[in-house]
Amino acid sequence: MRGSVLCFGDSNTWGYNPKDGSRYPAHVRWTGILQQKLGQDFTVIEEGLNGRTTTINELERPMRSAADILPVLIESHRPLDVIVLMLGTNDLKTHFDRSSEQIANDLSGLCAVIKQHPMLLDHPPKLILAEPTGADLSSPALPEWFEHAEAKWKGLIALMPAIAREHQALYVETNKIIELNFSDSLHWSPEQHALFSQEVFMQIKSSV
Repeated sequence: MRGSVLCFGDSNTWGYNPKDGSRYPAHVRWTGILQQKLGQDFTVIEEGLNGRTTTINELERPMRSAADILPVLIESHRPLDVIVLMLGTNDLKTHFDRSSEQIANDLSGLCAVIKQHPMLLDHPPKLILAEPTGADLSSPALPEWFEHAEAKWKGLIALMPAIAREHQALYVETNKIIELNFSDSLHWSPEQHALFSQEVFMQIKSSV
């Protein structure tokens, strides 16, 4: 079987290295590992962006809103067989002042964009909705704008299974795979990338 997989997310999909801010090489990123696991009959499309949110743009970093860019990327990369959606971490920032319910509603809206996009109606892709990881509150490098994010993150992931059911999406319980233990409070280690990639791989193989 052949297929194309769009992986749409933030800095952990981009492959941000917490040690120095560089990008992990392809063979370390979960998207690159997924490509290796799926083999040459699949094309894994990496669409990660540092700071990406569900619907918010920042003055100092424009075009971070997934709602603004996702419809265009879908049209650019179609046809698509699988879309992996993992966002929400950056929405937890204190200065955005957003509730768990608001973030969940925006995630549901992104799922609806995928399900209702006119360019996908003739070939609807499988949707995999993955929980975002929260901030590691024990990290000495925790940015001040994530200091009170834990309760909001827990509220968000509690709401997400219902979103997956509403949009008939497969669901990845990231919090059961990846421990909130990050050297810079937010970004995954190579081992964590590998763990997440394995789970996404199993979801894809069971559905296509």
